[in-house]
Amino acid sequence: MDNIIYLFGASCSGKSTLGKALQNSLGSGWTYIDRDILIEHGLCTDLTANSALDKKVYVIATRVIVDAQIPWRKKRDGELYFLVLPPLKVLLERDSARTVLLKRTEKQAYYANEYVRETYESLDRMEKTEFDYCFDSSQISVQDEVNIIKGFLTHSPQSDIEVKYKCITIAGLAFSLICAFILYKNLTIFKQID
Repeated sequence: MDNIIYLFGASCSGKSTLGKALQNSLGSGWTYIDRDILIEHGLCTDLTANSALDKKVYVIATRVIVDAQIPWRKKRDGELYFLVLPPLKVLLERDSARTVLLKRTEKQAYYANEYVRETYESLDRMEKTEFDYCFDSSQISVQDEVNIIKGFLTHSPQSDIEVKYKCITIAGLAFSLICAFILYKNLTIFKQID
């Protein structure tokens, strides 16, 4: 598997906005999978969503953007983990605006608010070193987030090897030129002595 991008974050963090913008920027060769949509369409339950995501990613195998909440396993080779996590206050403000927009009942608003808090607290406790990059979506534009992620895609171990090879090649050429120059100087000196 290669080029699998996981976007993790609390509810209202901006993962879906980022995921759609990323897919739009990367092009139609990329598949976007939203965990919440799988659940809403009845393709899985909240309890089976993570294994359903793993299965879908396995079938597609490459160029996948996964919109999820909390990592459920360790990162594998070829995967990139990004965390989108603004401060809790920002998340709660966004959730309140969503409540008004969706005309949630008082009970729905309560559960949505609790879910925001729970997902935020779980992610806030995690070691940030588990992620390739962490975004505070209240401090950075979606386009900047997209550009940073695209930078990770173009910086692969293969490109590191190519850079090292080019550096070794240039160093070898420079060494050869220096040796040739020294040899030329020595020959010039010997000719003057004769």
